[in-house]
Amino acid sequence: MKVGAHLWIGEGLAKVIEFCEYLESNCLQIFLSNPRSWKSKIRKEEEIEKFTQSIKKRKIKPVVIHMPYILNIAVSKVKEKNKIINFLEKQLEESEKINADFYVIHPGFHKGNGEKNGMKNVVDLLKNLPKFNIKILIENTSGQGTSLGYKFEHFSFLFEKIGNDYGICFDTAHAFQAGYNLKEFDKVKKDIEKFIPLSYILLIHANDSKTELNSKKDRHEHIGKGKIGIKGFTQIIKDDYFGNLPFIIETPKVSLKEDKRNIEIIKKIGEKYGKI
Repeated sequence: MKVGAHLWIGEGLAKVIEFCEYLESNCLQIFLSNPRSWKSKIRKEEEIEKFTQSIKKRKIKPVVIHMPYILNIAVSKVKEKNKIINFLEKQLEESEKINADFYVIHPGFHKGNGEKNGMKNVVDLLKNLPKFNIKILIENTSGQGTSLGYKFEHFSFLFEKIGNDYGICFDTAHAFQAGYNLKEFDKVKKDIEKFIPLSYILLIHANDSKTELNSKKDRHEHIGKGKIGIKGFTQIIKDDYFGNLPFIIETPKVSLKEDKRNIEIIKKIGEKYGKI
């Protein structure tokens, strides 16, 4: 079973590997730079080479890069769209340099233009994005504000237009907050399969929800302490398809101790159902 966490990048790539060792994790997720800034961090080739050697040696896979929060890929203005495309091109280029497997993006906000127009804008931007070997995964959202991607009808529309070169990152908290009751996971699976093949889902963001089912409010909680609870996560982990995907936690933390506890809970459930 692959279990890891979103890790701090501020002290460099070498420190990320140290975090993995402490957590006893075999996959990871990071930002390449400050997620609330357009500035890119320039890394020396030596740092990159040491990182790629370390992840290979320790069999850390997948390595996941998350898109910065400031990007809204549902924008309509050409100037803004081109700025985002140029930024993503640099991010994807660096992601390939460090041998990352997935690059996770949010489908953005329509900001009053309507969901249909917003989705068309997402398609237009993605079609104009240069091709890279790294797999881009589009993450489902909670439906907060004018966010897109909170229901799987949106993904059906997207993949119909952009093809299956892309994949999906399934965020448990977001799905629950959007109205998918993960405590009745068989039903959720059937709902998803009405719109997309399960094989499109390649990664799980494992987060409990601080808010109620269908709250449309994006608030993450520690595994088992939120509204999804151990029951919901057990349903996911024991599932024949979802339980064999990589799990990345994005739960609240002041220190890595919280990540360690959350990872241990997931692993414990995994052991019970023969995933480890």
